[in-house]
Amino acid sequence: MTLRHHLDANVVLRFLRDDDPKQSAAAARLFASAKAGGIELALSAVTVAEVFYVLARVYKLSKPAAAARLVPMIQTDVVHVGDRTRVLDALQRVVRGNVDFGDAYLAATAAECGGVIASFDEDLKAFTDVTTVVPD
Repeated sequence: MTLRHHLDANVVLRFLRDDDPKQSAAAARLFASAKAGGIELALSAVTVAEVFYVLARVYKLSKPAAAARLVPMIQTDVVHVGDRTRVLDALQRVVRGNVDFGDAYLAATAAECGGVIASFDEDLKAFTDVTTVVPD
């Protein structure tokens, strides 16, 4: 049985940014071990949201650029991503609509599962494939 490592945002950030000699190298070795089949890596949608937030707010990447940095990692078979299809849909919505990941994930969920979104947020109008209603 292969040991599964659930990734924290700081490991993903060090891997993506390669900005700390010790931690980035350790993160790279972890990903290399997973690629070689020695371990499994798991990434949750919550951690994706946290990484997106840090890339956009702390490192000042545009929302589309932050999402674009995450897409290759989500698409790879090296990382097991919970709700991979929905997370990818959300990231692509961010790239197209320049919105927050949370709003894009909500729209991706509504598109996948049906129903409408109840929100006061104007950003959700960017998604023409889902219906947003404003509560009275």
